[in-house]
Amino acid sequence: MGNKPYSHFLSLPRRLSQSGQKPALKARVWFIFLGVTIAFVFSNLLVSALTVGVMFPGVSVAGKDLSFKTQEQARKILSDMRRQRNFTVEVGDQTFLATSSDLGAQYELDETLKLAYAVGHTSPLPIMGFFDANKHGQMGYSYSINRDELKKFTSKVISAVGIDPLNATLAVVDGQLTVVADKDGFRVDQKLLDSIIRSSIADGKDKNLKLSPVSVKAPFLAADTGKAKQQADAILLRTVVLNYDGRQFIPDRATIGRWLEFRHTINSDGTVALGVYISREQILGYLQSVANQVNVAPKNKKVNIRNGVSSVEQEGQNGSAILQAVAADAIMAAIESKSVSINLQTQPIAFKTETNSSVSLEYGRYIEVNLSRQQLWAYQDNQVIFSTPITSGATGAGFPTVTGLFSIYAKETARYLNGRPYGWDYNVYVDYWMPFYGGYGLHDADWRSAFGGQDYYYGGSHGCVNMPKASAAFLYGWASIGTPVWVHN
Repeated sequence: MGNKPYSHFLSLPRRLSQSGQKPALKARVWFIFLGVTIAFVFSNLLVSALTVGVMFPGVSVAGKDLSFKTQEQARKILSDMRRQRNFTVEVGDQTFLATSSDLGAQYELDETLKLAYAVGHTSPLPIMGFFDANKHGQMGYSYSINRDELKKFTSKVISAVGIDPLNATLAVVDGQLTVVADKDGFRVDQKLLDSIIRSSIADGKDKNLKLSPVSVKAPFLAADTGKAKQQADAILLRTVVLNYDGRQFIPDRATIGRWLEFRHTINSDGTVALGVYISREQILGYLQSVANQVNVAPKNKKVNIRNGVSSVEQEGQNGSAILQAVAADAIMAAIESKSVSINLQTQPIAFKTETNSSVSLEYGRYIEVNLSRQQLWAYQDNQVIFSTPITSGATGAGFPTVTGLFSIYAKETARYLNGRPYGWDYNVYVDYWMPFYGGYGLHDADWRSAFGGQDYYYGGSHGCVNMPKASAAFLYGWASIGTPVWVHN
């Protein structure tokens, strides 16, 4: 057979082949593998050498090309950016303005450079960095923002036009549980507005937005009320029995329905749920209606004080009242899972004493002594004809002046008042002495420089009513034995 034509496809050139014949398949495979490996290693070395210490080609921040720039060069390029951004949002005929500062936005240059340099350099192989740069190399600025301020601004825009959607809920009317259907709203998309503002901050651009409200579905629909409806129906079927002194109070279905509250909550995954709650306030309102029927009001004691003399017009009697808070807690603890039967507990209500004080001294003349005001008056034919300041007993020191209706039972002049018979160590001279009760009396007191002040509480007499000498002289001449003396606070 003649020699086959020499083929250069996947074989060594003739001049490299000693035999001039096509190599074996194994040799050709090894040759290809070796060639590809050498090319791959060389490419990675080349890419590594070209990108060491610089950004990968294709990396940009907010449209500014940073290819083959060191971090310091990139810093200089990005440092020239304008930090303040303006946002204009038009909704209908209303315009809202805000700046990045208003939203608490701050650019993080160091973080931006760090992330930009990481593109490509964090790839397992240098050559694969080209793919990373192609996919992730077009970046925005890193920034921080005050979420509360951003939400405050977007909420202000959102609330300018339209109405919020209404979630479906439940209601109990006359004991019948009904579903209150959801209603669509009409609002600007808050998530879209939030996203546009954040994107504009990252891109370092001002933004003029013109938004139109769109129909917004309620997050909780009538079809979602099944679980809450089942729970509420079960509670409405419960019976509540309140026992008290042989009587029973059983609220009807309509009353129990008023105890139910339906509130929406947001789950951790953002979905909305409808919960059934028991209102303690409504239960207490019902218990008050029961209390109005069984509570016994206390009968207050009535005391009349006439001219300083006390008499009891009506004796007091304690009342009773059911412990509403205890009963409410017992109902709330059980009604969600079972019917309730409780015995109402009561507590006593103490009566109060009502005092009615009156003055009606039907005398032609009498003396009134007011201890709280430290003043004395002389009455004749229901007219005050004389008054004087006094100093009464030292109440704070344990020597109060007696109170009540008395009368002058003696009159003496140039008298020594000796306290030893009463256990007190004093013996003083007075010009006018008019006792009205035991050792208590009206007299002058030259040893005092002032009368009528509140210093009597600790610095007063041992119980007598002291007064200036001229006042004592008038009373001694005016009053006779038997003249009434009314002493009170």
